[in-house]
Amino acid sequence: MGSIKKHFNNASLKNKLFSIILLNVIIILFCSLCGNYLCTRMYNELLFKTIAGNLSVSSYSISEKLQNIETISSSLIADQAVQEQLTALKESDDAIVRNNANRTLNTILLSHFASLKSSGVAYISLYNDAFSNCTNWALLSKTDPEMIRAARENAEHMGGAVTWNYRGRNDYLLLTRSILKIDNLSFSNLGSLVIAVDLDQAVRASNQASALFNGSEYIITDQDNQVIYASSALSDGDAEYFMSNSTKPYQLLTSNGHTYFTVIGNLPRFEYRYISLIPFDSIDQSLKLALGLMVLGLILGFLLVVLLSTRLIRYIVGQFNSLITKMQAFREDKLPLSMEENEYSLREDELGKLHQQFDQMAGRIQTLVKVNYVNEILTKDARLKALESQINPHFLYNTLESINSIAKMHGNTTITQMVSALGNLLRATLSHEEPLVSLSYELELVESYMTIQKVRFEDRLIYEIHGNPLLTDVSIPPLTIQPLVENAIHYGMEEMTDECRILVDTLLADGTVTIQVKNQGSYFEPGLLEKLEKKEKQPNGFGIGLLNINQRIKILFGDAYGLTLYNEGSYAVASITLPYETKGDADV
Repeated sequence: MGSIKKHFNNASLKNKLFSIILLNVIIILFCSLCGNYLCTRMYNELLFKTIAGNLSVSSYSISEKLQNIETISSSLIADQAVQEQLTALKESDDAIVRNNANRTLNTILLSHFASLKSSGVAYISLYNDAFSNCTNWALLSKTDPEMIRAARENAEHMGGAVTWNYRGRNDYLLLTRSILKIDNLSFSNLGSLVIAVDLDQAVRASNQASALFNGSEYIITDQDNQVIYASSALSDGDAEYFMSNSTKPYQLLTSNGHTYFTVIGNLPRFEYRYISLIPFDSIDQSLKLALGLMVLGLILGFLLVVLLSTRLIRYIVGQFNSLITKMQAFREDKLPLSMEENEYSLREDELGKLHQQFDQMAGRIQTLVKVNYVNEILTKDARLKALESQINPHFLYNTLESINSIAKMHGNTTITQMVSALGNLLRATLSHEEPLVSLSYELELVESYMTIQKVRFEDRLIYEIHGNPLLTDVSIPPLTIQPLVENAIHYGMEEMTDECRILVDTLLADGTVTIQVKNQGSYFEPGLLEKLEKKEKQPNGFGIGLLNINQRIKILFGDAYGLTLYNEGSYAVASITLPYETKGDADV
């Protein structure tokens, strides 16, 4: 085992791939042959059951045809016209009456014969004391009169019941019944009915296997094992052989050098036994041919796989060799940056990515070597800018304080208010690092913002901020109310020419704090916040702000709280709900 592993490790990539593919193909071929063997056995068993089922179905069809003949015979002997005509024949010697009765009975027999012809009936004959009627005199003449006489005598002893009569495999199967007078329940004998059944025609019409398999044969025997019917292709010796050796529901039997598939059973509702058989030689040859073709196909497939695998392996190994050549060139510092090949730059397979990654790596390494000192300069420059960014807010606050001092010296209160408000806004925006602030602090920030906007819009802007003294220390995320006020001014003020009223209310009910920002002149689209969350509506800058406010509140206080947008009369309302918690409670 160790030597095999060592030999495999030292083999070339081409031989390794070929060995793996060859081993897999051999395993698949072996499994296919084993599977084919098992499938063939299962297929044969299923085929036997299917054929047996088809052959068994024919027995039901033959039985139904015989039952249909019995039913029609019952209908015929009970037919009122038949009863009347036979009674007239028995009670009258008038020639005209007899002629009319003869024509009527012929017509009735012919009509019933038409419905029984598909059941294999050769002819129907009716006998009475005056004359006899028949649907086919030519076939009647070929029937042994002695057989008909014996059948009629048998029917007389049965008192109108159905009797089946047979003599040999080459004769008709005769159904005979006595016709009794029904009127007044006298049950006197009016005549007899004989229906001759051509079993060969009935069997061929019922035997579905004859349409599926050439040469399908049939044997029918009585309870004493006397042959009632045997297909013409079977000799008496063949019939005797199959009758004696058919011991299983279905089996294969060999006779005269030929194999037959036989099925035995009983005709439903009749005391007859049947043996159905088909030649199995052609089926066996077909199975062997199919097996041979399958094996041949597997062998051809094996050879084709080996051929294609060899070519494919050669193609893949060539691409690896190309990569190895580039690596050797890079090691010798002979690889230019433009060596990326179009053949690999557009490919998305693993080999293409290997080539692309190596080309990129080689290019980056060469670039890093050349521009390393530039990176050091940029790093130092970034550090200086970071220091400047820490200095800028303080510089900005000092500048605003200087402007505020000059404005006070000149008595310009408007500039003083704007500078103070702007300083408060910038300090809250740039310097506050706490996750929560007090509501009073947030409202002061809103007051500073509104002071600046009031100077801008003058009397067109009317605002009111109602701060509840009980809610002064309630905790709220910073910069929560100001963006809503800013939005209210943007949509309620800049898009209107008249004055706009903005209200900020703070309410407390059942331990829940509600902060409402109302404005005139705008309208919230129904379900706006849900559409923004589901990305059914693309947010602009303020839409992102709404989602930010709502998400921050839910993260800090839970899903029961958050932002709600709705319209109330002429006002668009943005409502924030918070728990009644002070900053000290939140820290705890």
